Amino acid sequence: MKDIKTLFKYFKNKKILLISSLFLALVYVIGNLLIPLFSAKIIDDINIMINTNNFYFDYKVYLISGIIVIVVVIAQYFFISLINIFVEKVMKQLKDDVYQKLNNVPISFIDTHGHGDLLSRSINDIDNIANALISSFQQAFEGIIMIITTLIIMYLYNYVLATVVLILTPLGFLLSYFVAKKSHNLYQKQGKLQGEIGSLTLENVSNIELIKSNNYEEISFNKFKEKNDKLYCVGQKAQFASSWTNPSTRLINNTTYGIVGLIGALLIIGYFNDFWGWEVTLTIGGLTAFLQYSTQFAKPFNEISSCVNEISLGYTSLKRVNEILLSSNDIDDGKKTIDSDIKCISFNKVYFSYDKNMKLIEDFNFTINHGEKIAIVGPTGCGKTTIVNLLLRFYDPNSGTINLNDIESKTISKESLRNHFGMVLQDTWIFNGTIYQNIIYGRDNVDRNEVILASKEANAYDFIMRLPKGFDTIVSDESGLSQGEKQLICIARMMLVKPEIVILDEATSNIDTRSELKIIDGFNKLMKNRTSIIIAHRLSTIINSDKIIVMKNGHIDDIGTHNELLAKKGFYYDLYSSQFEN
Repeated sequence: MKDIKTLFKYFKNKKILLISSLFLALVYVIGNLLIPLFSAKIIDDINIMINTNNFYFDYKVYLISGIIVIVVVIAQYFFISLINIFVEKVMKQLKDDVYQKLNNVPISFIDTHGHGDLLSRSINDIDNIANALISSFQQAFEGIIMIITTLIIMYLYNYVLATVVLILTPLGFLLSYFVAKKSHNLYQKQGKLQGEIGSLTLENVSNIELIKSNNYEEISFNKFKEKNDKLYCVGQKAQFASSWTNPSTRLINNTTYGIVGLIGALLIIGYFNDFWGWEVTLTIGGLTAFLQYSTQFAKPFNEISSCVNEISLGYTSLKRVNEILLSSNDIDDGKKTIDSDIKCISFNKVYFSYDKNMKLIEDFNFTINHGEKIAIVGPTGCGKTTIVNLLLRFYDPNSGTINLNDIESKTISKESLRNHFGMVLQDTWIFNGTIYQNIIYGRDNVDRNEVILASKEANAYDFIMRLPKGFDTIVSDESGLSQGEKQLICIARMMLVKPEIVILDEATSNIDTRSELKIIDGFNKLMKNRTSIIIAHRLSTIINSDKIIVMKNGHIDDIGTHNELLAKKGFYYDLYSSQFEN
């Protein structure tokens, strides 16, 4: 029920659409219910003409019937149109909120959920919700009005037949309920497997070169096939379970139709009057009208049962989307701002781990002064990037403090803190747009000359000018640039920002050695009189650092300059020597 309440909040600002739809549904349904009355009148008039041999034509009946049919068609058209407009508005707002939520959740939420699964929830599941809403709203508005008004008319027309219809028809709806309850669990499993397949597909497509280079295609396919086979089995069971609904309810409805027809025929010939003393009369036209009413009364139950599949799948998808919408936002308790330059950054007895059962950073103590060039080195998994994550408050320490200008980082707003930093990561990000748009990402009113200068400092200008349209060439993360060229664009992006504190996380790892020397020269110019933190596996890039932090298993193994650490012949010496062995 909580999931439904979450969806209802999207209906608040769209009441006019709902009320208008309800009114049109009322017009449409009442018009439909009037048609059998005129049909009965026409049939009875024909029966009288046959029995009396007198021709009688009441043109008013035909004229009114025609007008009602036209009104019904128009009302139904606009009813369906408004419902679709309403659902589209709800889905637009829902998609906006999901996207905004993904930008507001903690990094830990993104890290612990498959990216393909999040993509599936943001697109496929919202589409499922839209289909369920369209089906359920059409059936709800039309169905409720149809059931109530039809039942009233039937009882006014003939209470005996109305009671028969009232007893038998809901049995189909009860059957639909039990079938839906059974299939719901299967659709939950189906939604989970669809998310897993989405994650696996995205992962494989993103790393297709690695898969091919390792001749991993068959193994990769078998992993996909295993999950897809499970999805097939679960989906087949869900479809089989839900497919029982429609034929079962139609069997009950057809049985009801036959029983009503039989009892109605007996009423016409006076069977119950002669044997039981009932004074219930019925004409042939009346029986025809009543059979139409019994069909219309059963119609909402049939239509609801026929869309049980969509509604069940939509509800399952709603629960998956709500897991995103109801997740906690990234908490930012910091109220303070840093308006001046950051003169000092200090780590004081910092402990942190992503998993409580796996220790990572323990008793980390270090101070970075303004203008220093700090390098962090160590084997994979020792916590180098984690230090940066803590510094930028993507994560907060489990214990201990990180101070900036003697102000604890937790008390500083994340926006204010991050405004002082600029990052270039090992993983590049190029969005679909021009080279120029990619370089100025996140900045407004940038002079083109500044962009050209930044690209030259990053050693990207020459290759950009070789592109068909230079800075106006459209590229994307999937095509248009090599991995090294993408990295140069990201470096140019940071060159343009010129942040107070520069963080380079393996920023030159995808660049050839010749270009690397030029980029390092550009970085040296950028980092002059600025604080810089460099994470590197390639130790040749950090020889000139003021301090090198050597990390091992989450601890600081040693600190010093390049020459000092080599002279100690410790862990750093082993790392450096291993990269230059013949």
